[in-house]
Amino acid sequence: MLFISALAIGVISGLQNVTELSTTTEVLETTTEVTNEMGLVETTRFPPRSNDLVNVTVHDRPSMWDVYLHHCPRWRPINHIFFQAANVFFLLSFLAPHSPIGLIWLRVGLMLGCAFSGMWAWSVECYLDAVVWNGAFIVINFVYFSVQFYLMRPIKFHKDIEEVYVALFKPLRVSRRQFRRVLMCMRNVRHLKCHELYAHEKVTKVDSLSLVLCGKLVVSQNQRALHIVFPHHFLDSPEWFGVSTDEYFQVSIMAMEESKVLVWHRDKLKLSIMSDGFLQAVFDHILGRDVVHKLMQVSETMAVSNGHLPNSYEEGEDKPMLVVKKAGDGPGITALLNRQLQGEHAPLLPKAPTC
Repeated sequence: MLFISALAIGVISGLQNVTELSTTTEVLETTTEVTNEMGLVETTRFPPRSNDLVNVTVHDRPSMWDVYLHHCPRWRPINHIFFQAANVFFLLSFLAPHSPIGLIWLRVGLMLGCAFSGMWAWSVECYLDAVVWNGAFIVINFVYFSVQFYLMRPIKFHKDIEEVYVALFKPLRVSRRQFRRVLMCMRNVRHLKCHELYAHEKVTKVDSLSLVLCGKLVVSQNQRALHIVFPHHFLDSPEWFGVSTDEYFQVSIMAMEESKVLVWHRDKLKLSIMSDGFLQAVFDHILGRDVVHKLMQVSETMAVSNGHLPNSYEEGEDKPMLVVKKAGDGPGITALLNRQLQGEHAPLLPKAPTC
């Protein structure tokens, strides 16, 4: 610190001495010694010299508008056709609509514009840096184009799954991509033989969501038939609302003919659609409508309910569930189920798919 302070004081003193010296030099007059005729020396003083003055003519500065208006007194010829084509494709890319097709349009236009711009820089102007930049832009836009084109590829489903999508989800504006996301939660497609049990009352856990793809199944409780489930209806839609996976079915479900059932992981499906409010609303709507349909069938069944399942049901699971009973065993329920089978309560599709 002492060294720095001493150095600073020395610099300041030096500057003061230089200032005083220059001031003294300007004030002093120039003197010369001259000897006269008598041999005496006389001192003649001359005034200090003054610096020569140079006449400078200051011109007015041009305004900003003059600079821009008269910057190009003579325009150069029109650029090469490659330059014009590049800008035409840039213009078309900027006009792309805001849609998936518009994104493809945008990327293709940018690639073509950069390609012609690079050709112009390579063959006309010989600018290597412009060629490199346009090449990099082409690569970047090609990557985005490839990703978007891959996402827009057509999504196809199996015939049975396609019928479900067209019947239930497409009318509600669910995209194929969203439906495929739902199918990723699928456990399997279960094939049921005639008279095979799908769920046993108070034995089978409610850990899935099942949709009938083809065939027919009957739902019963305490050996009493409640209703029939047709294709594109859910087997366990009532259990979707407020029933945990640790609980058991309160009804039994048996196939009336060879059937196929699409089975989802219930918890996995709920977790998958939890972040998508639209899909949540779609499933609540479809399943709620299915529950209402079942309640109407059960109400109509119970209104005429004197029928029950035959005792042969207790003897084995391979026995028919619906048997026309004698008088006193409930012809009302038999007639009602027959009407359901004949199509009074038709499924969502005009013609039920067959397995």
